[in-house]
Amino acid sequence: MNRNSVPLLSAAHVFAAVVGLSYCANAQSISVTNPSFESPQIPAGFPALTMVNGWQKNPAPPPQFGITADQWDQMAGVFPNPAEGQPRHLTNADGSQVAYLFAVQGVGLSQEVTSKYTAGLGYELQVGARGGGSLTPGTQFQIGLYYSDNGTVVPIGGTVFMATDALTTASALQDFKVTLGTVKAGDAWNGRNIGVSLTSFSQNGAAGIAYWELDKVRLVATPEPSTWMLGGVGTVVLWAVGRRRQQS
Repeated sequence: MNRNSVPLLSAAHVFAAVVGLSYCANAQSISVTNPSFESPQIPAGFPALTMVNGWQKNPAPPPQFGITADQWDQMAGVFPNPAEGQPRHLTNADGSQVAYLFAVQGVGLSQEVTSKYTAGLGYELQVGARGGGSLTPGTQFQIGLYYSDNGTVVPIGGTVFMATDALTTASALQDFKVTLGTVKAGDAWNGRNIGVSLTSFSQNGAAGIAYWELDKVRLVATPEPSTWMLGGVGTVVLWAVGRRRQQS
């Protein structure tokens, strides 16, 4: 191999590593209230609670849909993660509780965090999910980002994923995410509080109780790529200069 090609090959590897590390180092974790659904704590002997502290439930549909307000309220809540060795134990749940959402279209949880969308930053929302009960393949769920405009929820990004046989029988939560590109100064959501939503997007395709299990809600902000890539380029240039001096 040509001696002069070694620094070039090494520089490519260094650049990839530095850029990756720069991205991770610049990602800013944003606080989400009750992200692992540990509150309220379920009393011993209770199978579940319909309260989810820090989160708002989606409003109930009109009465003509045949679901009462009380029934709708029971379609979202928290229940214990079964003990290790028990059926349906989640091996990677955060804490001892997870949220449940019935697979009924429109059932959902949301919250607005204290942080605001900021120009020059992009955002990524992740959540761990698993299907339960009689959930059928193809049933859809959505995670989303939004902002409020005089009380009206305005969606600005969302990812819809579907139930599979593997997702309903897994022993661990599977991560899903939605990514919002870099916010610009002129965007309507710039300066607005960040809203996150978790929603049953379609009706389950079979009779019986079907639900989604959710945990580990994570929200991060990242600077626009040119910012952290510039830092990576500068690091590699300094490394290459030093390498050539050593070889000269």
